[in-house]
Amino acid sequence: MSALSVSAVVIRLRAAGCVFAEDEARLLIAAARAPADLAALVERRAAGEPLEYVLGWAEFCGMRITVDPGVFVPRRRTEFLVHQALACLDRLAPSPAAAVVVDLCCGSGAVGAALVAARPGIELTAVEVDPVAVRCARRNLVGAQVYEGDLYEPLPGALAGRVDVLVANVPYVP
Repeated sequence: MSALSVSAVVIRLRAAGCVFAEDEARLLIAAARAPADLAALVERRAAGEPLEYVLGWAEFCGMRITVDPGVFVPRRRTEFLVHQALACLDRLAPSPAAAVVVDLCCGSGAVGAALVAARPGIELTAVEVDPVAVRCARRNLVGAQVYEGDLYEPLPGALAGRVDVLVANVPYVP
């Protein structure tokens, strides 16, 4: 498919300091639709652009979450928050499936997407202040309400007294 061989891609990535060059090469080759695409993807990665931005997605809780440049890439350690929220949902009575969940500072929407995937019946509302992240979250949270604004400010009044679980992965990296 490509003018660049797997070994050539690995060598280029390794020379750029990519620690997992072999794994990244496989992902980039799979993402490329044409040889010119592969060359462009490899150059972006070799220039230091995060792999997830180059690919347009990040793996999170076994899902592919769309990420755009400028939107925080969901981290594996944040999956712990998902597991804790699911445990809270499981303790709800009478039905965790009908629970109302609010995801503050939702970023790409990864946490909310993982919760909906694990408990499809929940009612999810997400909030994010950054417009770029809001657009990204809306693509990852099809069917959920995603509001743009600061913390509780944009939440509809109809949620008052109805929220069963609130999750927040607030920004901690400047």
